[in-house]
Amino acid sequence: MKKMIERCELHRREYFHEERLQKEQQVQDLKDEITIMVNSIELLQRHCRRLMGEDLDTCSVEELKEITIQIEKSLTIVRSRKAKLNEDEVGKLKAEIAGKRELLNERTRLHEMFEEKPLWMQSRNLESEKNASSSGCENIHISNVETDLFIGLPRRV
Repeated sequence: MKKMIERCELHRREYFHEERLQKEQQVQDLKDEITIMVNSIELLQRHCRRLMGEDLDTCSVEELKEITIQIEKSLTIVRSRKAKLNEDEVGKLKAEIAGKRELLNERTRLHEMFEEKPLWMQSRNLESEKNASSSGCENIHISNVETDLFIGLPRRV
């Protein structure tokens, strides 16, 4: 029984020792990864500062040329995006103007069709229409129309 307990204890120690070694290795890997990321962040920050015009005194001539080329490319991209946005906006405004022009033409056509009268004449016409509708059948025009219709029994020939 004692040997068995000792063997279990030995296996437990070996198991926990391996587990501890694995954890230590994982921690070391994470530390290495953090170091790499911190260095990358510092490099990106330094590059960003150089693009913003800071810390240029430490740059070589080649680095300055590269920065100039990169800034020119970025500027070209920004200008093309701006031009595209302006073109889209102009297109929208042209479509809006065309729509308004159509409405104006339609309004003009309807105005000509109905020969819209000034407001002071419209108010008089409205009053005369009200008076005519209240007086009944006075304004009904009856006209005789001749037709070949015959009311009654047919004639014998």
